[in-house]
Amino acid sequence: MPAAYPPAASRAIFYILASRAFLFNNRLVKNAFPLMLACLATAGCATDNHNQPWQPGIHGAISYLGNWAQGRPRNPVPTRPDVAYGTHERQVFDFWQATGEGPRPIFVYFHGGGFDWGNKWELKPGVIRACLKNGISVASCNYRLIHSGPLPQPLLDGARAVQFLRANATEFNIDPARVAGGGFSAGGLIALWLAGHDDLADPASKDPLTRQSTRLVCAAVSDAPTNLHAAEVYDWFNVPILKEFPSTKLCFDIQSLDELNKPRVIKLARESSPIHHVTPDDPPVYLSYSRSLLPVTKRTGPFTWVHHPMFGVKMRESLKTAGIECVLHYRHSEPPTQYRDGVDFVAQKLGVKKADPTPVQPAPSSIPR
Repeated sequence: MPAAYPPAASRAIFYILASRAFLFNNRLVKNAFPLMLACLATAGCATDNHNQPWQPGIHGAISYLGNWAQGRPRNPVPTRPDVAYGTHERQVFDFWQATGEGPRPIFVYFHGGGFDWGNKWELKPGVIRACLKNGISVASCNYRLIHSGPLPQPLLDGARAVQFLRANATEFNIDPARVAGGGFSAGGLIALWLAGHDDLADPASKDPLTRQSTRLVCAAVSDAPTNLHAAEVYDWFNVPILKEFPSTKLCFDIQSLDELNKPRVIKLARESSPIHHVTPDDPPVYLSYSRSLLPVTKRTGPFTWVHHPMFGVKMRESLKTAGIECVLHYRHSEPPTQYRDGVDFVAQKLGVKKADPTPVQPAPSSIPR
């Protein structure tokens, strides 16, 4: 199995292949497809060793190239694929039913892709199997991308997916009181946003879905940015500016980065940032990052700084101040001893697995290098 931390050159090639400029040039995609697969096989996989940040596997990496680049999940096959939770073609999820006595808890996953690309097939099969083994059902969700509307549209879709599952708990044999969230990159932001945001339920609504709660029992995410307020992020990294992330303008419906300082954009950025919704009643959070806590400069690539563990460091500080449990693990950091990985964290918080009285002792091979 390829290492969880691919060589820098492989990561760089992966990000080049995944960029919007490359994705939408069909001639280049077709001509370079064999090279893509070779690079993605190296860059997209993560080990199943415990105490390592868990990320999308090879199918997740290929999903960045579009639905045509891969087949549907086959191992395990979804119990119910393409369940619609809204009227838009992107408002669908794949569902895996866990076995066990009584209604099952559920892990709701949101894919990455800068709110600009990606799909629900991203979730690593090993994570699905581990959840099912622990009696946890899984829903991996698509959501509307920013081509059809700016933020907070994708975040609200995440909320609606959770509400749909709760409204149909009997049909899916799930426990509406035990819903966990997770995701990679932008999808991780959605899960953290739901974990911290005030409940969006509207008890007086005529829509039975919107009467349901959007709150989570816990969230376990990977490489998630936790703050979209540009000035604050620049300050965190002590830089005057950062290289533009490809989807920034569409996210905020702006034409220039200069508009990031406009009051409307600042308000939207803060409203869409999990760190600005932290309160003492928030659920526990597990944060993992595949990079080291290295310095960032104005020349640092956008796919590097947007997944930097500084987002986790600042989020943990905020959660700790609020009295909320937050587990943070990044490359070269001390691995957590109370949880083997994100799935173990979710299983314990959902009440399907008891905490091990003996602290986890990571094997030498499981420590990030």
